[in-house]
Order: sequence, then C-alpha cells, then structure tokens
Amino acid sequence: MVEFGEKVKKLREEMGMTQQSLAEKLYVTRQAVSRWEHGARYPDLLTAKKIAAILKVSLDELVSGEELRDNIEKEPILAQPVENIVQTVLYAVAALVYLLLSMFSLYSYIRPNEALVGTPAGEITLIKLASDGVRIVYLAAVVYGGILSAKNKLTAKITGGVMCVPYVAASIEFLVTYIDMQIKQNGYMDMSGWMMEFLIPAALGVVIVVFFARRERRIPVQIIYGASILTIGYLVYGYKSRFMSLTDLGFAVTTVHMAGKIGMACLLGYQAYVWDRKKRIAYGGE
Repeated sequence: MVEFGEKVKKLREEMGMTQQSLAEKLYVTRQAVSRWEHGARYPDLLTAKKIAAILKVSLDELVSGEELRDNIEKEPILAQPVENIVQTVLYAVAALVYLLLSMFSLYSYIRPNEALVGTPAGEITLIKLASDGVRIVYLAAVVYGGILSAKNKLTAKITGGVMCVPYVAASIEFLVTYIDMQIKQNGYMDMSGWMMEFLIPAALGVVIVVFFARRERRIPVQIIYGASILTIGYLVYGYKSRFMSLTDLGFAVTTVHMAGKIGMACLLGYQAYVWDRKKRIAYGGE
C-alpha cells in the first residue's frame, strides 16, 4: 500500500500536479489523495484505474496484479459516493418494508382478528410460521447490508450473502408448503411448481453467492443479469395479477413491497456489473 502511494506521489510531482489538482480530476477530496500517498488508505479499483490514466501509466505500473486481486475482496463493492448513497437508500427502503411487514405479522399473533378466530384462516399454521420467519431473516439481512453500506464497508462477499436470501427464502417457503400439504394430504405439486418455485430460486441463490464470493470470473455476469430481469418480470406479473383484488391498504402495502423488491433486483444487477468490471480489470480482461 505504501509503495502504491509513493508511486502516485512521484508520478504526480513529475507531472507538476498538486494533490488538489489530482483530487479535482478524480472528484475526491485532497485529504483522500494525501491518505493514499501516505499509505493510510487505498482507493477502490476503478479509482486506481482512473489515477493510472491521469498519470499516464498502466495500472500494473502502479500496483501489482496480486495486490489488485487481494484488494478487490476488501474494498466496498460500490465505493463511489453517489452509487453508495443509492445502494444505502435501497437497503433502507427494503428494511423499512420488511420491518413493517414483520410488525404486522407479530401483531397478528398478539392480537388476532376476532372475525377469524376459530376459522382455518385464523389458525397458526406451519406455512405462516415459515413465511414470517423467512421475512424476519430477510429483514436482518437487509439491515446488516444497509449498515455496512452506510459505513462504506459492504464487500462483494457480504453482498452475495445478502442478495441470495430472497431466492433461498422462496425455496424454503415452497418446501414448507409442500411438507404441510403432505401432512394434511390436501394438495399436489407438479413438476412445473418444483421447477419455478424451488429449483430455479435455489439455483439462483447458489449462483449469486458463488459469483460474488469468487475473485475469478467463473460465472458469467449475464446469468446475474438474467436473474435480475427474471425477478423483476416475476414481481410485475404477480403484482398485476393481484391488482384488482386489493383493498386500499392492501394496494399501498403491496405497492411499496413490490417497489422495494424491484429496487433490490435492479441493485443486484448493478452490483454484478461493477463487480464483474473490477474482476476484469484485476485479471487483465479490460
């Protein structure tokens, strides 16, 4: 890290640039440049590439390939100020939505609707418990991701762990529903149901974790793009099919819920784009 800073300082001075002028070209503060040059901090990979271009050297001349690859695992996945703020806001919106849904669920246990007491709709079922449990797990995941994003410490590995949760959760809910149906002997799941509700979400969850956990470009980024697009299409279709049957309150809750999920799906696609770009730079593909 110190060697990188020394090289930046030497090249900057040779070009007659001040720390302030370099900072202005990079849209960062002079203090940030100073910290880089003293080895106290290290710029993210995309910023390091911009520094190399400004100083008219190759990225390899500033930092070794192995150092590049080690650093991309430690740096925030979205390190630029604006994109990091957007990421944090999307996590915060998702957290708020799932907090409200979790509170509604908790209230239904504490103060059940008197009109539903004694009816099948008022019973506490295995499916309801699983659904509420999964909701709380996702709430914890997005809160954790949001806190790290606000601190600019959300790495690729943690991103993969957070973003896989809704896909894994969908698979778990399907399994619980299937088990409940087998216990009560009141239904049947065909192969298309297993494929759409269990196999595809489970596979996507694994792919997301592996894509963000591995530095090497083993999984094409197009698969993650496909997951994002598929998720958005599925959410829009589900919202449209329920639109006419919603009450005013149900419309508001469902709209916010769907908007939060769609925002997170879009964020997944952008995070994948940035992470893939960093890996291409680190492994000489760009």
